[in-house]
Amino acid sequence: MNTKEPLLKIRFDGEAVGPGKIPVPHLLRFLSNLSKTLHRTGHVLGDENDNTRQGRPRQHIKDEVALDLVLLTEGSSAAVLGFERGQSVQQEADFGLEILERAIHGLEEIQKPSEDDGLPKGYDVGVLMAWRDIGALFGQGIERIEVTLNHRATPLAVSFTPSGYKRIQQRIKGPQTSIRAVEGRLLMADFKEHGTRCKVHPSVGDPILCLFNEEQKDEVLENILQYVRVTGEAREDALTGRVVSIRIHDIERLEDREDEMADLLPQGTPVSRGFWESPTLEELATTQNVGPLTDVQAILGTWPGDEDDEFEQAVDALRHQSMGGRNSR
Repeated sequence: MNTKEPLLKIRFDGEAVGPGKIPVPHLLRFLSNLSKTLHRTGHVLGDENDNTRQGRPRQHIKDEVALDLVLLTEGSSAAVLGFERGQSVQQEADFGLEILERAIHGLEEIQKPSEDDGLPKGYDVGVLMAWRDIGALFGQGIERIEVTLNHRATPLAVSFTPSGYKRIQQRIKGPQTSIRAVEGRLLMADFKEHGTRCKVHPSVGDPILCLFNEEQKDEVLENILQYVRVTGEAREDALTGRVVSIRIHDIERLEDREDEMADLLPQGTPVSRGFWESPTLEELATTQNVGPLTDVQAILGTWPGDEDDEFEQAVDALRHQSMGGRNSR
């Protein structure tokens, strides 16, 4: 290991950054998705290394890949971040270092043109999505991201580029047979093992059922209530051509459309009570924006209906049938 350099070094090049300077939204996007990349890689590696397929505890993986930001350079034309491990490593088999190495080495592999659909060791669709979300910075003034892991005498250095970002997007979407994309507000999700599904409400038309798998759960959960673009294999109505459902390949937040269809978002004020306390009816009504009834006809509808709707005759016929038929005693 090169002790003169931080364990993990990230260099950003582009017009959005400068000597010791990087926009806070860019930094937050990168750090949150780097963390997601490492955590997901850790889970995949844990499953691959464990014959029982139960993997390692989530908290254990989180501790293994904990990083401290120790460097933000000055005097350079680029912004360079440096990270060290957040805890000392005592064990001989350093699982955290293996996670870092696999995550970065895999980034190099998935950017290469290839006809092979296989993923690098430690990778699944969830890891691809995390790198994809980092790659969104390429449309925000970042032209290149250089990732260097100084864990050996010869560092592992990988460049993340716009062309590699496009290949990752293609890998996520998969073959383009029956692939459709829909945009709308993600308002409902079911995370039960027997029914991982969600619904996207487009600007026009009915909500669309979207099916996802274990690898995509985190991405779906993070985008609940957000305006998103969902891409995947579509099932269409044979007569109308309308999309009935989509098996998700990719889900991406559309940050520039956050204000659209905001009226569908939950309204009201949360009730500030403990778990065991029951709110009053007035408090429940306030949280759900329910007001007093002003028109009783809204409840009654058309009851009791037309005077001669033959209801009595139908009941009388049933009674006589019961008395004279096989139900009689």
